[in-house]
Amino acid sequence: MRQNCTKLWRVILVTVFLFTTVGCDSKDLSHDPNAVDTITAEYIYTTLPADLPRFDSSVQSVERVKMTRQDNIPVALVNVVRKDGTAAREYIHFDYETISSVRDIMEAEEGTSTTEIANRLGLSELQVQLYRQILFIAKGK
Repeated sequence: MRQNCTKLWRVILVTVFLFTTVGCDSKDLSHDPNAVDTITAEYIYTTLPADLPRFDSSVQSVERVKMTRQDNIPVALVNVVRKDGTAAREYIHFDYETISSVRDIMEAEEGTSTTEIANRLGLSELQVQLYRQILFIAKGK
């Protein structure tokens, strides 16, 4: 019994020590390729259908989202209905290198607009907005 109490106190002391030294803040996972890949896959299935009409004014609704990989890069296959009544299939690539480039600009120059990042990297504003959403999740914001 005494050994169990001693072990319990040790565990409690270590836990308290870790919480006081490390803190309870969320960890920035935006520099970890595996974490960003996992977050991207989850984002494609959960939040992307709601974000597309929000970021692209020509999209009325999202009918279907499917994720595939091309050269181990997540690709979202999205069936959208445009406001003019036409249906289209969008292919959105979520390359870690490109997401990292967006992250680097965001970290180096806070407050940089989506348009400015898109112009620098030769991306569409929609892509940059979607990449930023993934980065916000990865940074715990």
